[in-house]
Amino acid sequence: MEVLVLIVALGGTVLIGTTLGGRYRVAPPVLLISFGVLLGLAPPLSELTLEPDLVLVIFLPAILYRESLTISLREIRANLPSIGLLAVVLVVLTTVTVSMTAQAFGVNPAAAWVLGAVLAPTDAAAVTGLAKRLPRRLLTTLHAESLINDGTALVLFAVTVGLLTEHASAGPLGIGEEFVGASAGGVLAGLVVGAIVVLIRKRLDDPLREGALSVLTPFGAFLLAEVVHASGVLAVVVAGLVLAYAGPRVIRARSRVLAYAFWDLSTFLINGGLFVLLGSQIPRAVRGITSTSPGRALMIVVVVTVVVVGTRLAFIYLFIESAKLLHSRVLGRQPNGWRVGTVAGWSGFRGAVSLAAALAVPTTAAAGRPVAERDLIVFVTALVIVLIMLIQGTTLPLVVRWAGMTGDPGRASELRQARRRATEVGLDMLPQVAAEVGAGEDAIRRLRAEYERHLEDVNEGGGSTAEERRLERQLRLGVLAHKRREVTRLRDNREIDDIVLQDLQAALDNEEIRLLGRGPND
Repeated sequence: MEVLVLIVALGGTVLIGTTLGGRYRVAPPVLLISFGVLLGLAPPLSELTLEPDLVLVIFLPAILYRESLTISLREIRANLPSIGLLAVVLVVLTTVTVSMTAQAFGVNPAAAWVLGAVLAPTDAAAVTGLAKRLPRRLLTTLHAESLINDGTALVLFAVTVGLLTEHASAGPLGIGEEFVGASAGGVLAGLVVGAIVVLIRKRLDDPLREGALSVLTPFGAFLLAEVVHASGVLAVVVAGLVLAYAGPRVIRARSRVLAYAFWDLSTFLINGGLFVLLGSQIPRAVRGITSTSPGRALMIVVVVTVVVVGTRLAFIYLFIESAKLLHSRVLGRQPNGWRVGTVAGWSGFRGAVSLAAALAVPTTAAAGRPVAERDLIVFVTALVIVLIMLIQGTTLPLVVRWAGMTGDPGRASELRQARRRATEVGLDMLPQVAAEVGAGEDAIRRLRAEYERHLEDVNEGGGSTAEERRLERQLRLGVLAHKRREVTRLRDNREIDDIVLQDLQAALDNEEIRLLGRGPND
């Protein structure tokens, strides 16, 4: 019964929090954590204790895999130097500065290093949701950074947790060797799993079985990496990138729509549920803080937040100035580089990865003693995330406008060009395909007329205004709604069967998807 209560409470809170956040323009993670705090004050969630290892294993693979499927590989290659510096050097630097700050407040050194590793990585889902209006190049850089720096931070997290729980001890050289080995092993594991899945999907043509394979892919990559003591996070990301590159050649349309729908829904619930779960742990963490007073703990939160944001801004400004001195173009041809750097620095949101890592800190040390200051780590992590989401998330649009940056103007022209070329090639190949399948002249003539109308629409779309295209889309959607109502009326009057309704509905759904696009984040 308690499990059912937990499932309903988490799901309902995610729905309410995200709905209110969208309606009142409040960052949904802030509301979800706040609601989680309220749930954590009432039974049965007040007594809920999360199994540390399960948090990382259940939440992270799904979240990271979904994000890695939707990233631009072209922009990653174009911005690889800056992504590497942000994802590796900045993570290490943030870990050091946060740790030193926490130790200055009297936090146990081992716990301080764990806190630094927990707060070092940015969050891919938060960046995608809160900074999606940025130019493509900058957004892709931030997105790729947040995927790769998860692996960097969690390797450091594993090492620092070993020190905290007295299960391991290592000097700088040992940490460096472990980091390189875990990273290389994670990349190799991801390549192996990705290649195997691609080979299987070449020979598989069943949406349900392909969907099941898609669900298993991130967990299989994570498992293989864990078996060889490598980075499971990097394995998941690399496997996702392999599938993102090979997917258009090996994944069929029905399977792709089904899989994307599953990942969109599941990661929406997982992300939201993770924020609620973290909020539910805050009351317990506050009660469990024994090493310092609540007021001092809040002071640590404020100072650490400033250090996290300040370290990122300082590093990016230094990077920009160094790039200018070296005549580098790694940030792209953007005017006012320091303004672009301010936007990049202000977009460094923390989120699900930091939450999962904080909750994954073990509760007991090697000798069976409680882990020192685990509750303080959870408390500080939660409130730092809330402050960053609240302050940076609400002010980022103002910073973007101040920097004079726009969205992605090149995307519309690229989309139009691709549609034009694809339609032209289809027309050119129509006679050959008709001969191969034995189609008659009537079928060829009808399809040619349809493709020519589509090509005409694409070409004319380039000359029409955005308002004209919006009105035309609304017109088509309005007619489509009447078609839906008529088909449903025929079913209600028993003039057609439910199976027929489902077939017609699928065709209407495809048409609506074509008009609306895949979603708000595509």
